[in-house]
Amino acid sequence: MATLKEVADRAGVTITTVSRMLNKPEKVSKKTSDRIRRAMKELNYKPNEIAQSLSKRTSNMIGLIVPSARNYFFCKIIDSIEHYTAINGYKLLLCASNHEREKEIEYFSMLKANKVAGVIIASRTQDIGESVQMDAPIISIDRMISPVIPSVCSDNFTGGCLAARHLIDKGCKKPAYFSGSPTLVGMDANKRLQGFESVLREHSMHPVVLELSEDRFVSMKYEDVIAAFFEEHGDVDGVFTSNDIIAAEIIRYCGQKGIEIPGKLKVVGYDDIDLAGLFMPSITTIRQPIDDMCRYAVESIIGYKDRAMPIATTFPVRLIEREST
Repeated sequence: MATLKEVADRAGVTITTVSRMLNKPEKVSKKTSDRIRRAMKELNYKPNEIAQSLSKRTSNMIGLIVPSARNYFFCKIIDSIEHYTAINGYKLLLCASNHEREKEIEYFSMLKANKVAGVIIASRTQDIGESVQMDAPIISIDRMISPVIPSVCSDNFTGGCLAARHLIDKGCKKPAYFSGSPTLVGMDANKRLQGFESVLREHSMHPVVLELSEDRFVSMKYEDVIAAFFEEHGDVDGVFTSNDIIAAEIIRYCGQKGIEIPGKLKVVGYDDIDLAGLFMPSITTIRQPIDDMCRYAVESIIGYKDRAMPIATTFPVRLIEREST
C-alpha cells in the first residue's frame, strides 16, 4: 500500500501539502490538488479516514453499538444500518458489546475519540444512559435508554393487541405469552405483553405468561423451558412470543411431539425476520419495519443539525398471517 510520502514524491509536493489537501482542501490550489489526486489514483492510495477525522471536528463515520452480531434481529439491524450509511456517503463503525455494560462505555469513548458523526445504539444493558457522554448525536433503537436520548421503536403495544385479536379470531381459548427479558428497564418491547393482555381482558381471558431470562435471549436456546412449559400447560391452544426465534423453537418442539400446528396449537411471533417465512410451517408474526426504523436512525444522525430529533418516534406494525395460525 502506498504511503503519504510516496504520494508527495509523485506529485512533487511536500508531505505537509498532501496532508493539508486531505484535511483542509480549501487551502490548497486547484492545480496542486489535481496533481495530488492524480498521484493518489496512480498509486491506489487510500486515506486513513480515522486518522483524518482526528484533525476535523467530525468525520463521515457513524458508530453502531449492538449487544450481539449473532442474534437474527441484530443481524438485520446491522445490515440495514450499513446499507443506509453507505448510500449516504458514510462509513459504519460496528461495535458488538456481548451484552457487557463496561464494553459499551469503552465503545462510546472510542467513538467519541474518533469524532464520529453520531452513534446508533441497540443496547440491552441496564443504566447505560447514565454513562453516555457524546458531543455527537445519539439515537437508540427499540429502547428508551434515557429521557434525553432520542429513540425509535415499533408500536409494540399495538403489536400485542393485533396478536391477541388474531388468536381470538382463530378460536383460541387458552392463550399464552412467552416474554423476553421483561425486567430490563426502558425496553419498549415490554409493551407487547401490555397490549396482548388488554385485548384478552376485553374477552374475560388472561394469558399464561412465561418470563424468560436475558441469558436465553443471548444464547437463543429455549428448548428446555418450552418443554417444561407444555408439560405443565398442555391445554394452551395459542401462543404469542416476543420474537420469531421463540416461535420457531415452539414449532420445532411441537413437530417432535406430534402436536399439530395450527390444528391443536396456533403460534404468533414478533419481528418478521427472514426465518419466519422459511420455517415449516411458516410463522404468523407481527412485522416491525426494521428497515424503515434503521433508515430513520441514520437519516436522523446525518440531518440532526438541520432538524431536531423527537425524543420518541414510533413506527406502525402489522400482522403477517402465515401457516402457523
